[in-house]
Amino acid sequence: MPANLTPEFMAARQRFGQAKNDEERLDALQEMLATIPKHKGTEKMQGDIKRRLAKLKERMDQRKRSGKSGAPTFHVEREGAAQVVLIGPPNAGKSALVATLTNAKTEVAPYPMSTFRPVPGMMLYDDIQIQLVDLPPVSVEYTEGWVFGAVRTADAVALCFDLSDEQSEASLDIIMEMLSERHVKLIDGPSRYADWRTAERRTVVLATKADLSSDGAARAASWAAGRFPVVAVAAEEGQGLEDVRRALFDVCDVVRVYTKKPGKPADMEQPYTLRKGSTVTDLVEHIHREFVEKLRFVRLWGSGKFDGQHAPMDHVVQDGDIVEIHLA
Repeated sequence: MPANLTPEFMAARQRFGQAKNDEERLDALQEMLATIPKHKGTEKMQGDIKRRLAKLKERMDQRKRSGKSGAPTFHVEREGAAQVVLIGPPNAGKSALVATLTNAKTEVAPYPMSTFRPVPGMMLYDDIQIQLVDLPPVSVEYTEGWVFGAVRTADAVALCFDLSDEQSEASLDIIMEMLSERHVKLIDGPSRYADWRTAERRTVVLATKADLSSDGAARAASWAAGRFPVVAVAAEEGQGLEDVRRALFDVCDVVRVYTKKPGKPADMEQPYTLRKGSTVTDLVEHIHREFVEKLRFVRLWGSGKFDGQHAPMDHVVQDGDIVEIHLA
């Protein structure tokens, strides 16, 4: 069967051949895997790309652990309940926000382009941690190719709208167009792969520098109307931070499920996190694969008709549910 390779795949393969470092190779390979037609004629090629990706990530991880290379690492391993990337035009306030919400040591400066590599940090939301990644700015003038790959592989996106900048609407329109050209669409809906090459990522708009503009919030709301939820925030002033934490949790589309042993109180300190739509079976398998085979029944507190009921295995768990697993 002919491969019928797409122009997008050919362009990504050419970028791979011209890549000067592992970060550029990683981005090109991810784009190749996303744009290669998925049929029997390309199965061998898909396998080869996946093997190359695995080897490359392993090499990059080893380099990071050994500390042998002084070059910045542009691949961020996912940690916590979910990974949210922050993107926006130059000087949009991303770094200040990540520094305020997490333990990350970002470069906060009053001039654009101060961020040139991804800076991850862990944001605490109630009893879970969500990984925020401050990405370099996106602009027509200069954008690192790997940035688009980081957005593609994230769980969700926070799009930063600078309320003090009169050109914010135009800048974000350009960013969305640039992402669309790379087959990444920002949406207000579950993150998913819409087809064999298009990644849709759930997005929230963070209207930054709310303390510097009296009418900016209305502008941001008007631009995002019908597309994304909007939360106004002034990081350095501490304004709107709790609203931002809640919005970032919501955009991740995860639920927290707690467990209890028979006759014992529930463990309300360390929940399991799963994607929205996950079932009781998914939870049991997430805890331990072997439990599925040994499972007798599960009792549920929270989203059932009554507390302590036997839950069917296809029951969709909700945020805050408590389960009691009984094994044979």
